[in-house]
Amino acid sequence: MAAEFGDWSQRSPKGPASSPTHRRVASDNVSLISQSLADDAVSFTHLPSVSPEPQSWLHLGATAEPAGPSTTSPPANWSEDGDLGFRSFTTSPSLTSGFSQSHRRPEQSQNVPASSFQTTRPKPAPIQFEDVPVDFYSPPGSSQPAFSPHGRFQHSRTDSRANLLSTPSTTAWRSPRTPPPYSAMMPPTNRRWWHWQSAWSMYLSFLFGICCAIGHHIFYKTLDGRPAVNQLAMLRYGAVLAFATKAGLVTAIVIAFKQRIWTTVRSKFLSVAALDSLFAATEDLSALLNLEIYKRAKLAMLLALFVWLTPLIIILTSNTLLVKPALRVDDTRCLGVRSLNFDKEGLEEWRTPTKVDGITGLSVSIWNTTAVDISSPDWFDYYTAPSDQFVQVASTAAYMGHAVARAGASNDICGSNWNCTYTLNFTAPAYKCSEVASGVGSEIEPLNDLKPPDGFSTKLLIPEGNYSYYAYTSGGDYSSMQMNDTWPGGIPKTNPPFPETLGAFRTEPVVWIGYSIRANPDEKGPVNKSMPGWNDAYIPKVIACENYEAAYTVTFNLTGGQEIRNITERKFLRRVVDTAWAQGEDANDGTNDNTTATPKSNYIYPQDARRYRRVAAFHSIGSQLRYFVNGTVDSHQVDNPIQVTKAVQTKLLDPRRDYLPLPNLKDLIQDFYEDMIFSLFSNPQFLSVVWAASPDKVAGTVAGDEATEYPCVRSRLENVFSYHERDLWIVYSLAILLALGAVISGTLAILENEGLLRSTRFSSIVAATRGPALEKLGWVGPENQGSLPRDVRNLKVGYGIVHKPGGLGVLQEDTSYPERVAWDGGDIRYGFGLEGDVRQTKSEASLFRQRSMATRN
Repeated sequence: MAAEFGDWSQRSPKGPASSPTHRRVASDNVSLISQSLADDAVSFTHLPSVSPEPQSWLHLGATAEPAGPSTTSPPANWSEDGDLGFRSFTTSPSLTSGFSQSHRRPEQSQNVPASSFQTTRPKPAPIQFEDVPVDFYSPPGSSQPAFSPHGRFQHSRTDSRANLLSTPSTTAWRSPRTPPPYSAMMPPTNRRWWHWQSAWSMYLSFLFGICCAIGHHIFYKTLDGRPAVNQLAMLRYGAVLAFATKAGLVTAIVIAFKQRIWTTVRSKFLSVAALDSLFAATEDLSALLNLEIYKRAKLAMLLALFVWLTPLIIILTSNTLLVKPALRVDDTRCLGVRSLNFDKEGLEEWRTPTKVDGITGLSVSIWNTTAVDISSPDWFDYYTAPSDQFVQVASTAAYMGHAVARAGASNDICGSNWNCTYTLNFTAPAYKCSEVASGVGSEIEPLNDLKPPDGFSTKLLIPEGNYSYYAYTSGGDYSSMQMNDTWPGGIPKTNPPFPETLGAFRTEPVVWIGYSIRANPDEKGPVNKSMPGWNDAYIPKVIACENYEAAYTVTFNLTGGQEIRNITERKFLRRVVDTAWAQGEDANDGTNDNTTATPKSNYIYPQDARRYRRVAAFHSIGSQLRYFVNGTVDSHQVDNPIQVTKAVQTKLLDPRRDYLPLPNLKDLIQDFYEDMIFSLFSNPQFLSVVWAASPDKVAGTVAGDEATEYPCVRSRLENVFSYHERDLWIVYSLAILLALGAVISGTLAILENEGLLRSTRFSSIVAATRGPALEKLGWVGPENQGSLPRDVRNLKVGYGIVHKPGGLGVLQEDTSYPERVAWDGGDIRYGFGLEGDVRQTKSEASLFRQRSMATRN
């Protein structure tokens, strides 16, 4: 063995290396020896005849520096790291060897005796290294190279393409103070969880996904029920949070998947095709078609399938924030709400009218006077008739069948595109109606001791009479011509004193209405007396109505530009004129109004101007109702009635039933009267129309301001966000639970992989596949197109300890890095290999067990 070494050392190099490889340069005159020992342990010793010199590492074109005194190696330490590759151990110095070597610096090689070398090796030029055929492998996680020469040093020429298909021979260089990239130094095995820094990415990604899911929920919760403003932007923000959630969970799952891959290949053999599919399962959909990986790597494939299903997180959660129409209700204050106050009529002096924004206020009444000189002691104004403006409003309401609303009131009060409701309280006139007779031959009962007009009975109505409708509304009515001989303006031509009752409201006419309805409203019935069943086909009724002052509570609903009112309370206070008409008694008091009523003390005289004008307003409004309901409908031939009344133009008679009165005529009379009253709002110029917030101020036609704010409830249909919280958390809960299972599986895989977080990066794959274990396969497919032959794809491959026996072992020691070792024979390392060439490890970490065995030995 020594002779062979001496012969080898005296061979001169043939020339410079043909490939630009790195080279570790040792001192000349070196004697090397290796010896196989029990338990795979080797040692080295220095020859006593040779003075030891420290070895050195040569930089590119630099001068080597001494590394320090020669020392023996300490006991072996095991190396452990996250990169997949070789695992090696250093030997104990207690083992003996028959040889020693000394190291000298390259610049001192001329002092070596000729017996050591016949010729000296030339110093390589800059950026040129000698190529020494060596086996080079790096234990995982090591920072120093390990290599040994197979035989004599000689120059060789390498082929770059051949190096791509096989493990090339190589050398390495490093600074004395810079550890090589792979070292046999082993870190302590008692790792703590906080040392798993590389594994934190899995847990942090999982927590990041959960935080994004919670943030997604909070974001949608804040939008729930709010107006759908910037819909596209809000949905985009939600999609970003869903993407972030998915990204965090998928990252954690993919990391766990990679750990499960290495756990699988460490414990099971799979075909090359199955390994291809397994490593590409999360990125290549076609990889999922390999059935073998479902049998051999069930848990890993469950994680891979979940990765492919995670886009459903985004798809399903995007449907949890919708936009739907919803009724928005705001309890607020509205501008420009108007009410009624008939006290303003009592305060108005028509000679000095009230003006709002330059527009004269309107009264519902017009007036006569007794003198041009208002300073005359005999001067006063007295009532003439309703004003034309009010007649217009009342007629419109009668013809339309409902109250007239002011144009634009909804926008002015509620605001654009809003509906609103508000409640008003005011005092206004109201007709109080009572049924005083019902049925054929029934007697009419008195109304508050008021007898019906003479001759008024149910016998006038069908079936006994000819009328289906008979209304008498003028009994005791005020005469618009109080004096026979007057000047324009109603000034009497007679000299004062004037009659005491001139212009006085003596009574307010009672409305007496007799009408007939069908006994069976759904049947047409007989149309004249000659037809059978006539006497039983119709029911006569009589109602009596008085004009009252009433306290109203009314809710106005302005919806879609329409005004809808609901009278929640109508409280009758007093009769407008609290007297009873004395039929047949002429007053003969010097006026054209021969009405006599009792008691006379309750007459309303014009000298009490404020009260008189207010009562006049109620009388004017009532007069319009009496005008429309007064008259008759002759229905002796029901299908061809003879109409002598304005009632046929109102909602009181039903044209679809031959203008017979509607059965609820009593209630319709009251509603018809209120239509006229509420129609005053259609023209804010009326003096009685005031601000609801300030009833003492006439509203006029001006728009409301902050001083006119009045409580109201605004509402409208608008698009709002609708968050389906349950649906979002169903999706996220399932995803988080599955991701949690993946993280737990990944954690267990890390523990099984000796506490290391492994990856599928290029460097890790290269480290795991280097070496001769797989070089004996023909990896080049037909026509060199990158595809593998079928027989290679079907070979079973696993990951584990690859043991390569050899005849020559060399151990080199670096005093700067005493743990650096190199093996050429009997080395132990992790890698991929064929079934039979690889001893797979389980979760018990066999190398640790070997280490403890070596320590005991």
